Amino acid sequence: FLKADAARRDALRKRYTAQRPGAPLIGLSWSSRQNAEYGWLKSVALADWAPILRIPGAAFVNLQYGDWASTLADIRTQAGVDILDDPDVDPLKDMDAFAAQVAAMDLVISVSNTTAHVAGALGVPAWVMLPEGRGRLWYWFHDRSDSPWYSSVRLVERDGGGTKDSG
Repeated sequence: FLKADAARRDALRKRYTAQRPGAPLIGLSWSSRQNAEYGWLKSVALADWAPILRIPGAAFVNLQYGDWASTLADIRTQAGVDILDDPDVDPLKDMDAFAAQVAAMDLVISVSNTTAHVAGALGVPAWVMLPEGRGRLWYWFHDRSDSPWYSSVRLVERDGGGTKDSG
């Protein structure tokens, strides 16, 4: 039910695919920092994503809002994975640019945060990783893998709680 600016979306997609020709673009968002009570329960340390990030032939794009330069540098060093990071898109300052960036993705993998909602509202295929228990908010419901709000979203319950150092 949202639409991104098509010209911006296409320009971003062209720029990212030029850096990773032939690779599907997979956007990542791993932290929910805005909710002080539940954010850490919903978040996952980026280092815990290493098995996903090592999938051959995929191009991962940082969709995480906020300054994560040191975390991205750490994952590059520790896991040998270079996640594309676009300094021209700041989700906290330009929602139109962020919507275009999300719309440029083939898939979004996110925790329960703004990125998940933007992907769903745009109709972009998304996997939303949800915590068990207290951090799983009511609007994701329980015992289902789809979202009544967003037809493009697949819900994935992850084991364990959040990680305090991830958000």
